[in-house]
Amino acid sequence: MRLFVALDLPADLRETLALMRGSMPGVQWVPAENHHITLRFIGEVTDRHRMEEIDLALSRLAWKPFELSLAQADIREGLNADSLLIGVERTPQLDALQSQVESALRRAGCFPAKRRFQPAVTLGHFSPSQRADAIQWVQRHNLFRSKPMSVEHVTLFESLRSLGEHVYVPRAEYAWQPDMPLIPEEE
Repeated sequence: MRLFVALDLPADLRETLALMRGSMPGVQWVPAENHHITLRFIGEVTDRHRMEEIDLALSRLAWKPFELSLAQADIREGLNADSLLIGVERTPQLDALQSQVESALRRAGCFPAKRRFQPAVTLGHFSPSQRADAIQWVQRHNLFRSKPMSVEHVTLFESLRSLGEHVYVPRAEYAWQPDMPLIPEEE
């Protein structure tokens, strides 16, 4: 199983983001149902015991619900293709939740994250030859700002390939638990 932990987006926000697709030809647009904010990519997990450890660790997350907003278009350079993104406004609550997820996964035996946390929603992928069009796309959408969304759960997703496309299947949801004591951050 190829796994990652993310914040799923509400349907109305996915629809809003989907309206930005098609405004640049030749882009491989991400289906709206796949829009999310990755908190931590885990990777391939084949060991059932490791999967149980991950599930247990994530079930112990503790935070208070908070709101976050998406804002500004951007480009992220990749190895094979570049990506069109909508950024996420960083908040101390988001950073604390992501840090908790990272700590929990390390306790579950996962390797440390390979990349620094840069929250965003990937909308599409394009080739380097489309860079000028991508810059214009960013300029057209750079003032985008979503209404705040409430963060009350995180989701463990499995990434599957189906007919050449990725399909993200929710495998478990870890909801905010008001009775759970907040866990101090680990260094």
